[in-house]
Amino acid sequence: MLRQQRKDELKERIFSTALQLFQAKGFDRVTIDEITQQCGIAKGTFYNYFRSKDTILFHLGDSQMAAVRLIIERMAGVPSVKTRLEAIFRELFANLTANRGLVKVMLMELLRSEMMLAQEANQVRRFEQLLVPIMEEAAANKAIKAHLDPAQAASLLVSIYFQTVITWLSFPGSEEDPVNRFMAQLEMVWEGIGRSEYGGD
Repeated sequence: MLRQQRKDELKERIFSTALQLFQAKGFDRVTIDEITQQCGIAKGTFYNYFRSKDTILFHLGDSQMAAVRLIIERMAGVPSVKTRLEAIFRELFANLTANRGLVKVMLMELLRSEMMLAQEANQVRRFEQLLVPIMEEAAANKAIKAHLDPAQAASLLVSIYFQTVITWLSFPGSEEDPVNRFMAQLEMVWEGIGRSEYGGD
């Protein structure tokens, strides 16, 4: 157990060190040798945890999905599905805002690499799959219209989230808060998919 904990801690140290270097110098200008020197480890040790620089960015996406799972577990007792969804997305945006430079690095690499685009597509599908049970619960509780497909509803919310993130990263001088932008769109979507107070579809 202690050995695994040490391995996990070393992986996170390599990960955080690499992200700091990427943010300071740019992804292309950072070498694996530089990462290992900063961490005080051998190059072979790096490869025990990451196959390449690209996989460090994949780990950033994996960390986001782990955060989503934790938020979902923590919010499981909240009766309102909409309130749960708002909390999930607010926390995601808080994480992104704290790491805006790193997220922008990842976005730029996504646009340049087919491998990274494919990996991101997998992350998007995983995110949708995490939200599907919540939307199924909403359908079962008649919080959303009966004829709606929960998987498609989850996909719509995730699409709006990523569109908001891309807009936020693309226009750094914008005064608009991405959370407010997303929540306004979520409100409009919910008006469309939610059941009316009279119970009609």
